[in-house]
Formats: sequence, C-alpha cells, structure tokens
Amino acid sequence: MNIFETKVNYIASIITGILSAILGDFWFLFIFLLGLNIIDYITGIMKAKHLKKESSKKAMKGFIKKFLIWCLVAMGFGLGITLEKIGQVIGINLHIMLAIGWFILVHCIINEFRSILENMIELDKGHLVPKWLIKGLEVTNKIMDKKVSNIVNNLDDNDKKDF
Repeated sequence: MNIFETKVNYIASIITGILSAILGDFWFLFIFLLGLNIIDYITGIMKAKHLKKESSKKAMKGFIKKFLIWCLVAMGFGLGITLEKIGQVIGINLHIMLAIGWFILVHCIINEFRSILENMIELDKGHLVPKWLIKGLEVTNKIMDKKVSNIVNNLDDNDKKDF
C-alpha cells in the first residue's frame, strides 16, 4: 500500500470512529439521511430553475426545513433516551420509548426520498422514475404509520390495565 492509500485509510478510520462514537453503530443511517437532504435540496433548486420559479426565499425555506428535520430526529432520540432513563429510575420498563427516534428517522428518510422522486419526476416528466417505486414508498409509509399507531394503541391499552 502506498502512502496516499495509507493516509486515506487512516482518515476514513478516524471519521468512521468519530461518527460511531457520536451516532452509535448505525451512524450510516444518519449519513444516509444527510445525503438525502443534500440531494433533495439540489434537486429542488434544479426543479425551481427548470420551472423558472427560482426564489432565494424558497431556497432558505428549504434549508430551514432540512434543519428542522434534524431537530426532529434529535428530539425524537433525546425524548426516547430520556423516557427510558426516567423509567429506570422509577422502576418502569420504558425501553420501547427508544423506538420514537427510530420511527422519526425512518419517516424522515422516506419523506426525503419521496421528495427527491417528486423533483425528478418534475424534471424528467416522469420517464426516469419507475411508478412502482413511488407506490412502494407510499405503501412503506402507510405500513410505518400503521405500526406506530398499533404500538401507541397497545401502550394506551397497557396503561389502562395498570390503573
């Protein structure tokens, strides 16, 4: 291995280690969401140029939306971890609350992906994006919503039994 390859491997190892330490074992999911944010922002700008509806105000609104997505993800994981820790203190198993962050992350990934597809459809008049992919994402989103609703309903039923 030459010196350049060694340095690249060293830098990649450092970055991966830092991301793992901060974001945990599934850091790549957060990087994937970040990549989708960037692609969605760029395709949104391309779509605006294509439609001749460029606006710095809309671009800033899109940037703020991306920031708020990350706030939502952080709050979801923060809330889940906080509730689980409080449950440990008061002797109630609230480990399921960690799912809040994961459900929010999945929801954001699906929505970003769908937004990119919508931008691509507008740019390409729908020839590039397969219709089954759009339908599949809609179905996936509905399945996730149903799963979350079932979990919430089960939690409500369990809470009623406790009292």
